[in-house]
Amino acid sequence: MTNTSVKKSEQTVYAIVGPSCTFKSKLAIDLALKFPFEIISADSRLIYKGMDIGTAKPTIEERKLAQHHMIDIVEPDFDYSVALYKRDAEKNIYEILSRKKSPIFVGGTGLYLNSVLMGLSIPEVKPDSSFRRQLKTFTQEELYENLKRLDPKAAEIIHRNDNFRTIRALEVIYKTNKLFSRLKAINEFPFNVVWVGITYSNRDLHLEKIRERAYGFCKEGFLNEVTSLVEKYGELGLFKNTIGYAEAIQFLNGKIKLTEMVDKITLHTRQLVKRQMTWFRSNKGINWFYLDEMGYKELFDRVFNLIQEGSLANTSIVSTG
Repeated sequence: MTNTSVKKSEQTVYAIVGPSCTFKSKLAIDLALKFPFEIISADSRLIYKGMDIGTAKPTIEERKLAQHHMIDIVEPDFDYSVALYKRDAEKNIYEILSRKKSPIFVGGTGLYLNSVLMGLSIPEVKPDSSFRRQLKTFTQEELYENLKRLDPKAAEIIHRNDNFRTIRALEVIYKTNKLFSRLKAINEFPFNVVWVGITYSNRDLHLEKIRERAYGFCKEGFLNEVTSLVEKYGELGLFKNTIGYAEAIQFLNGKIKLTEMVDKITLHTRQLVKRQMTWFRSNKGINWFYLDEMGYKELFDRVFNLIQEGSLANTSIVSTG
């Protein structure tokens, strides 16, 4: 960050975080109707144009209710990195504050959130097409085993079938001679951060909501969306490494049935939830709210009151340990 004149105590940045399918975007929009918030997306897929239904991207109508940032900023074939996200999101923070408003981050991509709000140093390693071509000669299993050998902690937070992130981690390791998992906080974030986490304590109920959303995607025209994207860009690695899109491509290619597609989306989303919570549990500053214990209305009322009071210090909500 370049602006060093702002003292940490002068400004507050808010963050609504948690795993997939927990009403984070809805809560942020509803809060923005009550407070002078502008929303900054912290989702690694919402940045891509055209990936709308399968990412549960806020609709155009919803975005008219509150100013959103970091959504639809690049085409799917653009190689967007965490370092670029950090740069762009920090720029948005200062611009929002200059308008006498407050930034509120919303999303479930832990690395994106940590890169900005916890001051992580992100190596600006540009994609190396020659190096990536070399890696493409290996199977994903071989690449992942190599990553486990070089950086076991990175392998814990990257799914063994995620070719895109596996290659990126190896690229960073080989280009910097540093472990991908050891990105350290070297700069103190110059603002106060209020962290609100939303999840379910009942995993079965959360799984049911995930399945319902997967079926809902199909009713909203998700398969048409995927067909259009593949026709325009081809079967990009981004699509094959994004839950929902990967399974839809399998269905459209006749490899699985519709019910199998929904089952796979549900399973893979549940696995993603576990990885997301691995990130969030390491942040002891997050104050967790459980949807199945209070419902959405009570959730909104409690978060509204906490923001209005200006402090989360006296809440009875216990952080996930």
